[in-house]
Amino acid sequence: MLIFSIAFLLIISSISLIYGQFPQVFPHDPYYIDSSKILCPPNGIYLAGTDALGRDLFTRLILGAQTSLMIAFLTAFMALVIGVCLAVLAAYIGGKCDYFILKFIDLIYSLPDLLILSIIGLCFSRSTMSIVIGLACINWMEIARITRAELLKLKQEEFILSARLIGLNHSQIILKHLLPNVSTLILVSLGFTLPRAILSESTLSFIGLGLAAPNTSWGTLAGDAFQYLRTDPYLLLFPALLIFLTSFSFNRIAEAASKASSS
Repeated sequence: MLIFSIAFLLIISSISLIYGQFPQVFPHDPYYIDSSKILCPPNGIYLAGTDALGRDLFTRLILGAQTSLMIAFLTAFMALVIGVCLAVLAAYIGGKCDYFILKFIDLIYSLPDLLILSIIGLCFSRSTMSIVIGLACINWMEIARITRAELLKLKQEEFILSARLIGLNHSQIILKHLLPNVSTLILVSLGFTLPRAILSESTLSFIGLGLAAPNTSWGTLAGDAFQYLRTDPYLLLFPALLIFLTSFSFNRIAEAASKASSS
């Protein structure tokens, strides 16, 4: 399954990149409305059928892949930066700083994710960046906790004490000795954040709190298709299947990396 997961993600990423650079290669425009082709089932011309406006669903799925993957990677990167920075402050400085950061993490954990996302959605427009900021705000805590715990162990190691004795400053100790030794752990945490970001964005878009039109993601496609579930189930099947397979693939790769790092 690991080989399948890697291959699937490579195929999805490659198709998205090709479409981004050479959209003319694909026979249909994802924004072109053809009133004579409304709700056509999958066929030889429209591989995934057409939607309620007669737009080609296959190219819209590719367009949605670009948006969903971009949001996932930006969210994971932002959550990683926030989580690692706070973990370093908590573990290295310790004392009251560690106490307050842990209490802040507990506070964020106690708040419903939907409440946080709704507040951010009210403060900002329903744009890609506001979605990324909102998702990063509910995904950094686990990274911070795991990284802090590992840094606390490393902090007591002899090579860190030796680095202090030879006169290295705090920045040098953190950048040259602490962070490189938790880099594998950080990358594994990043891998688990990606599927959570995809699922969260899809859920938000599905319930109408995600991206606003004309932005397209797998979540918006699934949300728009729900009303046609009985008559045209393929509209929901394709985006839901891509969300599932992508999340599964990221999880599988992250689990494999976690096992490899612990062995």
